[in-house]
Amino acid sequence: MTEQFDPFGGSVAWVADTGLFVACGRKQNSKYTALERFTRQNGLTFSVPQRVYDELGGAPDRSTPGQTPINSAIDAGWVTVAEEPDYTDSTVSKVMDDVRSFIARSSNRNEDQIEKTDTALAAVAIELLGGENEFVHVVTTDVNAGEGVVAALEANGFENRAQFKNGFQLIDEIT
Repeated sequence: MTEQFDPFGGSVAWVADTGLFVACGRKQNSKYTALERFTRQNGLTFSVPQRVYDELGGAPDRSTPGQTPINSAIDAGWVTVAEEPDYTDSTVSKVMDDVRSFIARSSNRNEDQIEKTDTALAAVAIELLGGENEFVHVVTTDVNAGEGVVAALEANGFENRAQFKNGFQLIDEIT
């Protein structure tokens, strides 16, 4: 990307992956508290794909007793679960395929081994960019996935509208 945008200015959506929340731990953890404070101070909300929500214990058959950290964040209003993307939309499908290919090449893995959660980040980004958002900020601890989402968006008509932030770096910066 040649031009940077202010991740806190204008109409910017934030998409987050499982690794960010796993790295923060439980609600009592100082990293979790710092992440919540960060969202409130900057007036932002993380949007997570349904697959991320399920991975974090949101799926009823995998939930642990009591309130899971992701459900606490949703209840507090600083995380939302994105609507399922329109997988029949050719742009959504193309971007997801491009992310899968990018990750496979970058990590020297077979495309069939790439997690669907990684490509779901791109699908949610497309949906958010198709709405009222001019930009999207993707936060993940998986560098290949983050770079792949941005590259795929750039290659499919969304030039200078996406940025990747390493979730581990974000946590270090806010704690």
